Amino acid sequence: MTRVTQLLVAASVVLLAVVLTAQGQGLDPSAILKPLSDSWPTYSGDYSGKRYSSLTQINQSTVKHLSLAWVSKVTAGPGNMGGGRGGFGGFSGGGSPVIIGGEGTGEIGGGGTSIRASILQVNGVLYLSTPDNAWAMDARDGRELWHYYWKTRGGTHIGNRGLGMWNNYLYMETPDNYLVSLEAKTGKERWHKVIASFEAQYFSTPAPVVVGNHVLV
Repeated sequence: MTRVTQLLVAASVVLLAVVLTAQGQGLDPSAILKPLSDSWPTYSGDYSGKRYSSLTQINQSTVKHLSLAWVSKVTAGPGNMGGGRGGFGGFSGGGSPVIIGGEGTGEIGGGGTSIRASILQVNGVLYLSTPDNAWAMDARDGRELWHYYWKTRGGTHIGNRGLGMWNNYLYMETPDNYLVSLEAKTGKERWHKVIASFEAQYFSTPAPVVVGNHVLV
């Protein structure tokens, strides 16, 4: 069956002045080499793998002021269902461009579609993924900017750990063993390449890591 699943993405904020601009200007590769400041540009944050941010706005004194900022619903599958704003000031699918790619029919026998990815945040835009799906969302209010759906050949769908980013391009792995490159601003597919044998029952879940001009998968 074709899996169409609705997922919730929630965000909380400190009640202090925060400026986020959803410009989607792309990622300077050198930013990954620097201590994390106002972005989360790769899996684990940076190459250290520490998953540590030096931001100080949330601390022992301000954590009590955290409150829910928005909740948005994203729909995994070939099309968004519903539309409009969701609860808590968020959005509920619909209205954004849906880009469809893939080499199969989209039929899967089962597996997980929950969000298990390390969500990227670059220039006020969130980039998240599940198996066969990628989204861009405005970090300020949860508005969905675009949704990419990969029509899979099948395979094991147990999770997806996230996206890689280089300049204005995103990279994702699919359960049926393709590396897919997308335009970060529009979600339009640039190309896809086989990275392992589907017939030999390999399946791909990691987040690609960009080092220099190379994508590690």
